[in-house]
Amino acid sequence: MSDPQSIRQLKEGDAFLGFLLAQEAAYKISAKGSEYLELKLADASGDLKAFLWDVRAIEGDMEAIRADAFLWVKGSVTSYNGRLQLKLDKVRFAADAEVGDFSRFFPVSARPVPEMLAELDGLLASVKDPWIRRLLSDLFVEDAELRAAFTQAPAAKSMHHVCLGGLLEHTLSVAGMAERACGHYRDLNRDLVLAGVLLHDVGKTAELSYQRSFGYTDAGNLLGHIAMETEWISRAAGRIPGFPEELRLQILHIVLSHHGRLEFGSPVLPKTPEALLVHYLDDLDGKLEVMFRAQRDETGGGAWSPFSRALERMIYRRRWPAAESVEK
Repeated sequence: MSDPQSIRQLKEGDAFLGFLLAQEAAYKISAKGSEYLELKLADASGDLKAFLWDVRAIEGDMEAIRADAFLWVKGSVTSYNGRLQLKLDKVRFAADAEVGDFSRFFPVSARPVPEMLAELDGLLASVKDPWIRRLLSDLFVEDAELRAAFTQAPAAKSMHHVCLGGLLEHTLSVAGMAERACGHYRDLNRDLVLAGVLLHDVGKTAELSYQRSFGYTDAGNLLGHIAMETEWISRAAGRIPGFPEELRLQILHIVLSHHGRLEFGSPVLPKTPEALLVHYLDDLDGKLEVMFRAQRDETGGGAWSPFSRALERMIYRRRWPAAESVEK
């Protein structure tokens, strides 16, 4: 059997037969009192809702149809309120060995991990402050487990850079903007800014789960990444003899305030220039990635994207082309 179309390639009226990853699965009762199955199915290109209106069409154990399970599905692509969805005819559980290559089911960063790690190591080597360089080296070089997780974790569950390697991609993107900002605003402490950028989301390596579908770990739900990384940074600084208390406080302040507002999860507001910069660059990078993704997504067609809950607006998809450079 040839590989089915990816989710991104599907259009209304297409038939689908193949394997998909269930990110969500729930048995529900319709208004008429009949039981049906609602799923969120995914591959590396995206996801879509799917419905099996007659649960008697499930082959095998109904309890095996759950979130994080691979499923074999047969159905057709329909549209509801401008969004594509799958109307399923058959569903069954699929064992990992049957599915084969897992890379078809998990979105990954467009940037190769070795390339991103080389850029990260270049940034670490560029730090002049010996205390900051030691702290960052202890976390991102000496801690092999954390370094490996930093290359795999997504930057978020659903908002931006939702892919394996997304956290590292996002962090390096913010670092690139920070370098330019520090070159413009000379009063900024470049090494302190870089420390804040590299550390502001490091706790997401443990807050998020990303072995199958993207979600939250128990620790992530209970503590959140800001609390987790604050503890890690304090612990790492405590292992360095003589680490300056003032520096520890300023780094922690950047991390604690990077969401910018109390209602967005930061226990304090940014109160230093470096903290303010990291907050705005982090926010900007995440929101621009959401916009670019919405413009690339052709779901529903037309000039406007579906409503974005992340940005609380629709996104205008038409782009004015950049002028080509003219050789003189």
